[in-house]
Amino acid sequence: MAEKHLITLLLVEDDKVIRNVYAQLLDRIVSKVVTASNGEEGYDSFIEHSPDLILTDIKMPVMNGLDMINKIRNHNRQVRVIIMSAYGESRFFLKAIESGVKGFLTKPINISKLQEIILEQVKDILLEKNFHEEESKRRLAESERDRSENILKTLSLATATFFQQGVNNKTVAEVLANVGIVTRVSRVHIFKKDIHKAEVVISQIYEWVADGIEPQLNNDHLKNIPVDSGIFNRWKNLLVNRKIVVSLTRSIENVEEKKLLSEQDIKSVLAIPIFVKDLWWGFVGLDDCVDERTWSEAEINALEMLAYNLGGAIYRRNVEDELTSLNYGLEERVRERTIELEQEVRDRTFAEEMLRESEQKYRHIYENANDGIVLLKRGEIFLINPKVSDIFTELPREIIGKQFSNFFLPQYKDQLNDFLTNQEDTELQERKEITVEMSGGRWIEMKSTLIEWDNEPAQLAFISDVSKRKQAENDLFKLNEHLEFRIKEEIDRVEQQQQLLVQKSKLESIGELSAGLAHEINQPLGGISMGLENIQFRLMDHTLTNDYLESKISVLFDDIDRIRNIINHVRIFSRDQEKMEVETIDIVQGIKNALSMVKKQFEDHLVDLKLCIPDQQFLTKGNSYRFEQVILNLLSNSKYAVEERAKVDQPYFKKMIMISLEHEAGDTMVIVEDNGTGIDKEVLPHIFNPFYTTKSADKGTGLGLSISYGIVKEMNGTINVESELNKFTRIIITLPN
Repeated sequence: MAEKHLITLLLVEDDKVIRNVYAQLLDRIVSKVVTASNGEEGYDSFIEHSPDLILTDIKMPVMNGLDMINKIRNHNRQVRVIIMSAYGESRFFLKAIESGVKGFLTKPINISKLQEIILEQVKDILLEKNFHEEESKRRLAESERDRSENILKTLSLATATFFQQGVNNKTVAEVLANVGIVTRVSRVHIFKKDIHKAEVVISQIYEWVADGIEPQLNNDHLKNIPVDSGIFNRWKNLLVNRKIVVSLTRSIENVEEKKLLSEQDIKSVLAIPIFVKDLWWGFVGLDDCVDERTWSEAEINALEMLAYNLGGAIYRRNVEDELTSLNYGLEERVRERTIELEQEVRDRTFAEEMLRESEQKYRHIYENANDGIVLLKRGEIFLINPKVSDIFTELPREIIGKQFSNFFLPQYKDQLNDFLTNQEDTELQERKEITVEMSGGRWIEMKSTLIEWDNEPAQLAFISDVSKRKQAENDLFKLNEHLEFRIKEEIDRVEQQQQLLVQKSKLESIGELSAGLAHEINQPLGGISMGLENIQFRLMDHTLTNDYLESKISVLFDDIDRIRNIINHVRIFSRDQEKMEVETIDIVQGIKNALSMVKKQFEDHLVDLKLCIPDQQFLTKGNSYRFEQVILNLLSNSKYAVEERAKVDQPYFKKMIMISLEHEAGDTMVIVEDNGTGIDKEVLPHIFNPFYTTKSADKGTGLGLSISYGIVKEMNGTINVESELNKFTRIIITLPN
């Protein structure tokens, strides 16, 4: 059994037996069939179920099918409709066409024909759904990629800002604003842990808010919150263990916590812990007050790195403040000693004591620094602080006295030795950096400065474990690589769907031109019929000569060739040009080929079609049949425009369309101009958008100009429109010679 298509179909039929038979048949094709016994019941079912396709009878009690369709069109002009009727008069066909139906079946209905037309409409519906779904996926993928890239850029900028300018009100405000803008959240804030009345509390100290969001920096409920209170206990248990808090307000079970967030209009929240020297310092939070937010792993990793760097910058500021304080105190003591010369001995003793204290503090800083500190001589390790032992996961006695490069992967040894050797050969005390990998996948960043130690040149190196940063960079690279593949895949699908839409538009053009083609074929057929009758008449009259017979047969074969050429041209034009052949196109001949299919139709509609073509050759590169399709699409739109204006300006209005060619700066300009209704200025920017149309559903799909625009772009050309409402429309196609 064939798989059902995910389509909802509404069947409206007053005959219960027929309705049940058709419902069972259609249930094998589509996933859901809704039935109704009259037009009013059918309209109610449409409102309730919103079907994709409607199959309805015309003559029914309460409300007939055509009235039901017109009423439904007031809600949805795009829904597809197929009419069934036992009445074959033309007035029913005309009313059905005016209602924008996609098919007309005459009862008794051939089951195969019913299945065929249903499957054809299902295919078109699924094609449109897939097109819109794939377009949405592509935009979502691009949006996620751009947001991840922007967050990483903001992280780099924040890190540089903190380490260049330090942590202060200005730099924190700048970084929070950048983070808020790039993540598109409502509020970004920083909370700090402190002691208040002998109790550990946490308070908000910095904040950035988006436009239209109420600030909370002065909210008393966010000051001095006890970390062990019920309102904050869940957060503390996560944050002190280096875990993030990510919650939707509506899903929070703690009543006090949920109330506090709701009072701030927070719908979702993300909080990332900040650690300074392995001690929990506070957290950085991001609130969404408009929509609930789902954070990707890449975004969280980038924001965790921001919190990590912020903690490092705060620690650096604390160290700098402490060093500044120590230096200031030392200078004060020196000045006091100079002023109080009579107390020289006491002052000297005091100074020595202060120096010892200073040395102890420096050693304290040295031994407890977040970065590893290594003293190197000719690449050999002479001195380390405890952090180096943590980074290398080795005891100090297993590190000191060994070559520094031995602790890294073999492929980095030469690079590291060259780095150390080159720095020793320079006389300038400039700081250099290098990033290398250790065993176990850990990455180390090294910053080295040339110094003098015991009257010998040495290198003072600061090393940091940057494995998390490297992991974040690798994750981002993989994300971008996956997004590029997805985008390419989506583009390939869109191109395939575009090819289907081009072919569909081409076949619609053939349908519109059928009357003109019939006339072009009937004219030589009439000549053939008349010629054969003349030959038969002379044969019966015994006046047929060989010369007359040969001349007539020659004329008959000319008419046959004319019919063959018309049929072959239409057959090739309507073929699916999936593999487009690029060739040299005779623009004039292409225009004439297009006109051969519509000239009679335009004459029958009293449209004055003029050609203004100079007596010279116009050539370009492209596919001749696609170029003809562009001309046919433009002529179809012009014909519609002049006929719409004629309805208003009758009886004196003369419908006119002119095609002209011009040479300009090495290009050919094809100009199609009409004196129809023109295009409103507000509509003009949208006319090349797919499925955009101002026509009713039965008169246009909105694909003609969009497909024409794509074909002209494939030919490396441009298409522009000039128009004035109720006066004219001029379309200018510029193609390279």
